[in-house]
Amino acid sequence: MPRTSKVIVVPKPAPGSFNKHRRAGSLLLAQAAHLQKALIKHHADVETLMSIDLAEIKTEEDVSKYAKRITALLHPHHAKQRRT
Repeated sequence: MPRTSKVIVVPKPAPGSFNKHRRAGSLLLAQAAHLQKALIKHHADVETLMSIDLAEIKTEEDVSKYAKRITALLHPHHAKQRRT
């Protein structure tokens, strides 16, 4: 059954609401920490895939498995859709 998407309208912030010199609040700092953790995991996943020796890929099945792992990393939204 296809999902129905809901459009959420986000209003534009008021002019002057962004102050690039204002000290960041705890929510923004938590978001930065979360982004860094995600980046570290992503980097580890890339390192794992980069360590695969391409000389060991011999068959179409090997290429298929390798391509699926790379594609899942580069396009995680598509990989999640296929699992369901």
